[in-house]
Amino acid sequence: MGLPEERGRSGSGSGGRVETAAQNRARSWSPPPEISRFAHVSSLQRYRELHRRSVEEPREFWGEIAKEFYWKTPCSGPFLQYNFDVTKGKIFIEWMKGATTNICYNVLDRNVHEKKLGDKVAFYW
Repeated sequence: MGLPEERGRSGSGSGGRVETAAQNRARSWSPPPEISRFAHVSSLQRYRELHRRSVEEPREFWGEIAKEFYWKTPCSGPFLQYNFDVTKGKIFIEWMKGATTNICYNVLDRNVHEKKLGDKVAFYW
């Protein structure tokens, strides 16, 4: 698995052409430094690092992300439980079981009132 460019294929299915890493780099676009400096993910290297952590250390990675949000009720058990092995029982994934939040508060109110971002454009249409 991994990112499409790491799999060495462009397109979909078995008809995709094989590309080298150098060809992929030549096709990538990097924003100007003044934009990257303020971006949540400032580079492709940083994106790959975040992706790797999310796959290799899901509890820790998503646990850190969850701490950035308001939770009315915290999870009542383990943060993450899963089974992908049919020989060990039912396939399942449980994230933050029992936790509740107010998504409107997390997306809007917190950013306007707590982070003082009310004068900033949130989304260009």
